[in-house]
Amino acid sequence: MRIPHHLSRSATGRWSFVQRVPVALQSVLDCRLIKRTLRTKDLAQAHVRAVVLGSGYARLFAQLTDQRVDKLSKRDADLLIARLTSAENLQELTLNRTRQPNGVVTEQWQIDNPRDLKLYRLMMELDALDAENARSQTLPVSAQSISTPAPRGPVASATTPAIETLTLGKARDAFLATLKPSSLPKTYTIKKTAIEALVAFLGPKAKVHAITRSDLARWYQYMREKGASTPTLTNKQSYIGGKGGFFEWAMASGHYPRGDNPASGHVSYSQREKRARKKLGFKAYDRAQIQALFAPEALVKLSESARWASLLGLYTGARASEVGQLLVKDVFEEDGIPCIRISDEGEHQKVKTEVSLRTVPLHPDLLKMGFLEWVDGKRKVGEIRLFPAAKATAVNGQGNWITKAFSRHLSEVGKGWEPAKRGFHSLRKTFIQELQGAGVVSELRAQIVGHELDDEHHSTYSREFSVNEKLKGVGSRSPGIQSLQYHLTLSATAGATSKRTITAGNGGAQ
Repeated sequence: MRIPHHLSRSATGRWSFVQRVPVALQSVLDCRLIKRTLRTKDLAQAHVRAVVLGSGYARLFAQLTDQRVDKLSKRDADLLIARLTSAENLQELTLNRTRQPNGVVTEQWQIDNPRDLKLYRLMMELDALDAENARSQTLPVSAQSISTPAPRGPVASATTPAIETLTLGKARDAFLATLKPSSLPKTYTIKKTAIEALVAFLGPKAKVHAITRSDLARWYQYMREKGASTPTLTNKQSYIGGKGGFFEWAMASGHYPRGDNPASGHVSYSQREKRARKKLGFKAYDRAQIQALFAPEALVKLSESARWASLLGLYTGARASEVGQLLVKDVFEEDGIPCIRISDEGEHQKVKTEVSLRTVPLHPDLLKMGFLEWVDGKRKVGEIRLFPAAKATAVNGQGNWITKAFSRHLSEVGKGWEPAKRGFHSLRKTFIQELQGAGVVSELRAQIVGHELDDEHHSTYSREFSVNEKLKGVGSRSPGIQSLQYHLTLSATAGATSKRTITAGNGGAQ
């Protein structure tokens, strides 16, 4: 039987790895032959370990030649060789190789304990060595070769899953394939742009498991040097390293070790940038602007559905997408109180975050205006969606129609107003600030509008407020939604059972 290259067997039957040092490098490494025991009598296992070591030494020789190193200190040489020969202890790892019909080869290393995980990461550094050299030509050989990245999270347990190696190009395609069925076209395009930018920087043949935090740091810096702003970088960071991003998918899919997300935590807003963004954000409407937008003569120019959608934004603080995806069955009673439900249970229904799932009681003014009668009319004719004009497949989401309708209304009513960023989202900001001004406590406000409080204490120890508390308040500590007083005079809206004029917030029908 032909013995594989780089292998020799001793009289005891144990295999060793043997590598001849190129003549030009013998003086650099101060040796002509490298020999390392593989501590196994099994030829197949010895072959796998020899392949790993042979590949590593080949890279080392190429690196020393390219950098034209005259002499390597004994200390650096020992460190380099120790790093390479750590792979000789692979007897605890199981390598599985499979070849698909299209010729793609998949490798799996079974990692069963913390020692194996450490060994695996050292091996992955060898795979990344060529790419590192190409980007760091000016670094000394020892600096490039002996640095080991910080551990990517907690030490692996005995249940650490196998890592399936995959190129970045193929991982990109697989990641995008998982996004397409559940993402809006606009969201899909944005995320596709982000992952393609990463692939263009690192190369489609880079191994996903070998990507380091330093690689991502260089990518962010590269984009900044090309003129990318902090908002652009934070968006890229969100799509690659955030919740539901590329590396979270890679970890869940077994292509990257679980633990530290290498793409997160690189970019954040400075205090100055935060102040600037606050100035450029959506502005709340003042009382005079609200009364102008919802005056009877102004509202009559809006369609019936757009009217109710705008009023829901004003009296519940719901986002345009949340209003647009409402189903008729999402208007219901809980504990005898009429409410709307912001849910992700129906077809095409989505929410921004987990805390966005909520039940919001309806303000008494909405009931006086005839909102429930309008909904009953929808129910009687068999409508499923509360706002059918808000298309589930719209490029910009189900809030697109509502946002456009309200923006047209705003441009007509607010022609002479001081320039500022205003829109449907300003209704949400107005609602939140009105609650704050009325003395509604922050925990209650957050649950009403679907915000997550920054303090972990709240999510850990706070309870869910009842719809009665959301509507009426919590004892003497805090009022609720019904404390809002916009003092609007509204004509009876289409869908009400009777024709009347309402002075909202000041009593009943007039």
